[in-house]
Amino acid sequence: MQATTAPPRQLLTDADVRRIIRDEPAVEFSAGLELLDMGLQVLDDVTDDFTGGSVARNAYATLHGTATLGLTRVVDWGRAIVRPYIKMSDGTTTPRFNLGAYFTSTPERVIGESPETYAVAGYDILHGLATTVGEAYAVDAGVGYLQAVATILATQGYSRVVMDQDAAGVVLPSARVWPIDEQTKWLTIVNDLLGAVGYQGIWSDWDGWLRVHRYQSPSARASEWTYDVDPVTSMLDTLRRLRRDYFDAPNRWVAMRTNHIDGPAPVEGNGIFTYVNQFAGDTSVEARGRIISKVVPVEAADQASLIAAAQRTIDADTRTSATMSLASFSNPLHWHFDRLTLNDPSVGPVADVLSTTWTLPLDGSLMTHGWTLL
Repeated sequence: MQATTAPPRQLLTDADVRRIIRDEPAVEFSAGLELLDMGLQVLDDVTDDFTGGSVARNAYATLHGTATLGLTRVVDWGRAIVRPYIKMSDGTTTPRFNLGAYFTSTPERVIGESPETYAVAGYDILHGLATTVGEAYAVDAGVGYLQAVATILATQGYSRVVMDQDAAGVVLPSARVWPIDEQTKWLTIVNDLLGAVGYQGIWSDWDGWLRVHRYQSPSARASEWTYDVDPVTSMLDTLRRLRRDYFDAPNRWVAMRTNHIDGPAPVEGNGIFTYVNQFAGDTSVEARGRIISKVVPVEAADQASLIAAAQRTIDADTRTSATMSLASFSNPLHWHFDRLTLNDPSVGPVADVLSTTWTLPLDGSLMTHGWTLL
C-alpha cells in the first residue's frame, strides 16, 4: 500500500489520513488528471477537461494497472502519459492520492456531445516494456543481473526507478540468450532476470516509478490495513463471497535449476530444492491423506535464488485454495499485493489476506476487491 504520509501527504499525520478514509461519516471526493512526460514530470494539469473514470489493478496480470478515463480534450493519443488522482476532504483536511501513471490508447470518440468526450483506456506505464524485442537478445556470462535490468530500463526510456541492490553483486554464471520470438517482450526478459536472483516481477507505483525488489513471502510481511465488521469502523459492504477450492492444490514441490548447463548435475541442496507441506492447512499431506507433487523448473543464479523462486510458486499455490470477492468504501491507499488483516467472524478467526485485484471508481462509489486468504 501507499504509505499514509507519503508525498503529497507528507504534511499530514497517519491518524488524519486513516480517519478520513475509515472513520469520517461524510467525505467529499474530487478527481483530477495530470499529463506527464516519460520522466514523470508534470506537463499540464488537465482536470478541467477530465470527466472521471476508474483505476484497477491485477497483481497477477502481465501489466498490473489499467484505467478507464473520460476526457473532453485531445492529447497525443498513443504517446501521452496521464496520472489520475483523487482528493478526499472532511471539510478541513484534504489528502491527495496519486493513482499510477498510464499510457493512453487511441480513444473512442463520442460524436454529437458538446463538448465531445473521449473514452480513454489507460495502460500501466510498464506497457513501454511490453513490446516485442524483434531480434535475438543476449546477456553475457559475468554481467550482473541487476545491471542487465538497469540497462534495458534505461534503453527503453525509463529514468524513474527504485531498485533494491541486495543482488547487485550476483552475475550470470553462463550467457543467457532469448531467441527471436513474437512472444518475447522486454518485460519478459526483465522478469526472467529478476526471477533468477529471487526478485519479484517489476511493478510501477502510485506515482509511476518502477519498483524492483527482492521477493518476500506475504506471510513474512506486516499487515498494512485492517478491515473489520465493527459498526463504528467497518468499511465493508454487507455482501461478501468466499470460495474454497483446493482439489488439485499441490503439497509437495520440487524446484530444479535449469540454467547452469556447464555445472554438475543438480542434486538436492545444489540445483534441487524440495518442500513438503506436511501439516499446514487444508492442502497439507496430513489433511489430504496423500502427496500431490508439482515440479517447478527455474532459471536461478544460485541455490538461494532457486529457493526464493520456489517460494513464490509455493505461496501462490497455497493461496489459491480460499478467495474472497467483496466491496468496500473507497480506500485509495491500496496498491500492489497488499498484506491485510480481516476481522470478520462470519468468515472465521481473524485472518491474514492478500489483495490481488481491486477497482477504484474516482467518484467515491464503492471499490471492489479480490482477496486470497493466507
